[in-house]
Amino acid sequence: MIGLCRKPFLASGKIIENYSLLVKYFEICSASSNVCMDLLPSSEILETISSLVKNRGYSFTEILNVLGERLSGRIICNIAVEAYRAVHGINVDCEEAKNMLLQELVAWYLEMAEALGLVRLKESWKPG
Repeated sequence: MIGLCRKPFLASGKIIENYSLLVKYFEICSASSNVCMDLLPSSEILETISSLVKNRGYSFTEILNVLGERLSGRIICNIAVEAYRAVHGINVDCEEAKNMLLQELVAWYLEMAEALGLVRLKESWKPG
C-alpha cells in the first residue's frame, strides 16, 4: 500500500489531498505500454471546467458528473483495479475503481484550472 501524499503536476491539494490512486494509475499504465495520454487534461477540458464554474456555478459533484460521462470510457478497467489494489490493499470491481479514479482526475483538473487562473475554487466548508 502507498502511504505517501502524492500529487500530480499543478495539483494543490485544495480538493483532494492525496492523489495516490491517480498517480499509481499513470505509473501502471505507462509501465504496461498502454496509452494513457487521453486522460491528461486538454484545453477543451479546461475550457469546459471554466465555463461550468464561472457561468453556471457548478459544484464539484456536478462537474464530476459532466466530465465523468466523457472520461469514463477512457479509463482502462484492469489498470484502475490494479492501481486501487496497490494503493488501498483491497480488491474492488471495475466500476468502483473507475469512480474513485474519476474523483481524483476531476479534482486534479479543477485544481489545475485554478493554478492556471481559469477559475477560483470556493471552499464552501470554510466561513467567509
